[in-house]
Amino acid sequence: MSRDVNPTLMTVPPRLKRATRPPRGVSPLIADLERAATEGKTDTEVFWERVERTGTPIVGELDDQGRRTVTFLWRGGDELADVILTADRIAAADSYERNRMERIPGTDVWHLTYLMRSDWRASYGVAPVPADGAPAPENALSATTRTRRERALALSDPEDRPAVARWFDALAHARPDPRAREALDAHHSVVSLPEAPPELRHAPDAPRGTLTRHTLASERLGNTRDVWIHRPAREPADGTWPVAVLLDGRTWHDLPLAPLLDGLIADGTLPPMLTIMVDSLDQATRTRELACHGPFVDFLDSELLPWLGALHPVTDDPGRTLIAGQSLGGLTALYAALRLPERFGRVLSQSGSYWWPNPAVTGGETERTVRLVREADALPERVHLSAGLHEWALLGANGRVHEALLERGRELGLPGDFAGFTEYNGGHDKACWRVDLSHGLIALTEDHAR
Repeated sequence: MSRDVNPTLMTVPPRLKRATRPPRGVSPLIADLERAATEGKTDTEVFWERVERTGTPIVGELDDQGRRTVTFLWRGGDELADVILTADRIAAADSYERNRMERIPGTDVWHLTYLMRSDWRASYGVAPVPADGAPAPENALSATTRTRRERALALSDPEDRPAVARWFDALAHARPDPRAREALDAHHSVVSLPEAPPELRHAPDAPRGTLTRHTLASERLGNTRDVWIHRPAREPADGTWPVAVLLDGRTWHDLPLAPLLDGLIADGTLPPMLTIMVDSLDQATRTRELACHGPFVDFLDSELLPWLGALHPVTDDPGRTLIAGQSLGGLTALYAALRLPERFGRVLSQSGSYWWPNPAVTGGETERTVRLVREADALPERVHLSAGLHEWALLGANGRVHEALLERGRELGLPGDFAGFTEYNGGHDKACWRVDLSHGLIALTEDHAR
C-alpha cells in the first residue's frame, strides 16, 4: 500500500447495488379498513384496540412460498407530513420513497406492508415527520449514523444526493414503535417472524454474577478505554477461567449481555467463563484499530490479557480463549487469531467486513483475509462465521473466507467442521447479532467442561 493512502478510506465498504428489494404486500386487515373508509366509516378505535392487544407489526399467515405479510403501523393525523419505516436502513436514493407509509384517507392509520420470508428478523424504528417542518432534536443522529450520512452523500451520484439527505433527515425523527412486541434497546424495536432463529432468553431467577467496569491505559496504542468484566456466579471446576474477549464491548455492555450470560451459564448451556467487553472509544479510533491493525492485536495480547490475568486466574490455553466481533470487529477477531493462533483458538465473527480493504483505495487489492488464510501456517481450532442475506456488500466475501478456511484447514489436517458459516435472513443488525452470539458461543465451547 502506498504511504499516502488514507487508512480510513480503506474501511469504506465497496459501492455495491442491492440486487433485490423486499416486495410490497397486501394486508387483509388493512384492506378491510380501506373498504370501510371508502364507505365513510372512519372510526378506528376498534382497530387500534385490536392492535394494542396483538402488538405490532401485524404478521400474516404463511403462504405457499414460505412468506408472510408484515404490516407496520403508526397512529397520527394531519400533524404529520410523512411516516417513514427505518427497518431497511440502506442509504439509497429511493430509501425514503420505498419506506414511506401510506395513510388511509380520513383516518389516523398509517401503514406499510412488506412480503417477507418467514424467518426474517430486523431491528426497526418509525420516523413521524412533522408537517410543520419542525427540526429533530439536536444530535438526534448517533455518531455512527452521522458517519454513514457523510459516506452515503460522498458516494452518491450528484443527482441522488438530495434524496439521500432527505432519508437521513427523516432518520433524525426515528423512534421505537410504541406497540412493538420486542425491543432491542432504547432506540429500536424488533420484528421476528415465526421461523426466525430462536432467541435464547435470560432466566430472571438465575444467580447473578458480577459486572465490573475498569479503565485500561495502553502504552502501545496511546489511549485509555473502558473495559467491563463479567464474572458468573458459577466458577470453573479447575479454578482457571476460560476467557471470551468481545470487541465493541460498550454495545454488549449496554444491551445488556450480562443477564443472558448469567442464565446460560447457570443452566449449563455455556461453560463458566470470564467475558471481557472492550470499548472501541470513538468512530475514528474504531475505524483505525479494527481494520487489521497490528498494534491493536498486540494490545490484546501483551496488555489486555496479562492485565486480566493479574485480576483473575485465567487460562493460557488458546482452545479456551475466544475472541468475538461484529462488522470490522468480526474482521479483527479472525485477523487476531490468524496473527496469534497460539493465543486465540476460538473465533466468533459476525458480519465480518471481509471485503476489506476497499479496492478503489488500494488500487485493486480487496478481501485480504482470504489471502491471509491461505498463507497461514496455523489456524484457530474453531471458527464460527455468520452473515445476513441482506448484507449484499459482505455476504459473498464471508462465504469466500469460509471456503478458504476449509481449504487451508484440510491442508493443515484440521477436522472438516472446524469452521462453520451461518447465513441468516437479516442484515447488519444488532437484533440478529444478539441471537447469533449466543448460538456461536455455544458452538465454540461445546467441548468445554460445564
